[in-house]
Amino acid sequence: MKEGLQKRWLFVLLLLVLMAATTIGCSNINAALSSDADSKDMVELADNTAIPEDGIITAAQFRSIAGQDRTVTFSGTGENGIEYIWSFNGKDIKNPVDQNLKIEFTTQGDTLNSIKAGAGNAPYGIGMKITGSNGLITVPTLTITLPEKWDADSAALCKLSAGSVARMSSATFDTQAATTRLSFKVIETGDDYYVVAGKTIAPLQSASAGEAGTTGGDTTTSNGSSGSSAGNVCTLSINCSTLLSHMDRLPSGKSAFVPANGWILYPSEVTFTEGESVHDVLQRVCRDNGIHMESSFTPAYNSAYVEGINQLYEFDGGELSGWMYNANGWFPNYGCSQYTVKNGDVINWVYTCDLGKDVGDNSMW
Repeated sequence: MKEGLQKRWLFVLLLLVLMAATTIGCSNINAALSSDADSKDMVELADNTAIPEDGIITAAQFRSIAGQDRTVTFSGTGENGIEYIWSFNGKDIKNPVDQNLKIEFTTQGDTLNSIKAGAGNAPYGIGMKITGSNGLITVPTLTITLPEKWDADSAALCKLSAGSVARMSSATFDTQAATTRLSFKVIETGDDYYVVAGKTIAPLQSASAGEAGTTGGDTTTSNGSSGSSAGNVCTLSINCSTLLSHMDRLPSGKSAFVPANGWILYPSEVTFTEGESVHDVLQRVCRDNGIHMESSFTPAYNSAYVEGINQLYEFDGGELSGWMYNANGWFPNYGCSQYTVKNGDVINWVYTCDLGKDVGDNSMW
């Protein structure tokens, strides 16, 4: 889905470059490109970088560590003396783009109180507004240090989803810290998030339960039997439940390919060979289960692009519709044939009718 829309923008961008060439001359363009390349080469991230006032760490900075097995951190201080540190590992960065890492914290308010109540009346909590756009280039770790000590041993990062408190990830305590220090994985930005804590917090639903591919049904293997297999195992699902609210948009005859509950493939444990990509696994599982699937290679992004699954194609659900994938809740900002599956990964293919917004991805907004 992202690749298809990006192709359009790439075409527009190329037209603009050609227009500029006729106006200012090719020599000026080449000079500008050369200057830009030089400036990117000169950027080198330190082991720790202070987050600037605007919060932006540039694509050029991330490009200097992309593909390297090196972790860099970015530190900032928010309201009420709350300190925070982002940790990024370069080996997982494939498509560097600007990242806004600035966080605004809140320690009180009606919404925060509601979140705490929804987590079993958790005694502690803070709110965080993470305004980043463009989609996360990898799954970073965020560590926050509070000026006070929480008498708690259980915590979670969560958000409001469909009126309920949804868990994004679990948090771990640094028991050696003098005050409260928490660390957790962040799989998305661009919204309001909350950390709740206590001696015991209520079980929370997974974020975007129906949209991100989790289910209350049984997990099965790709051949329909329950249980898991030895070796490398991942979980794969295919869901188009967003179309249930937009059946009127479908071309004639396409409604027959939308299951009543939206599940084309329930979360299924499947084995895979080390080095296989998300695209490889999807292609094989669809073939083994008799599910139609069509993809094409996109040279501009050096990746396969999934055009249709189960006869449901991009734009069948409207001009902002198509297939997307997420891995462990994170929507990578690169193509499915560039993501190498790891043991234990949970891969969800979801159909969006609103450029990702309706399935939990805000990176295109």
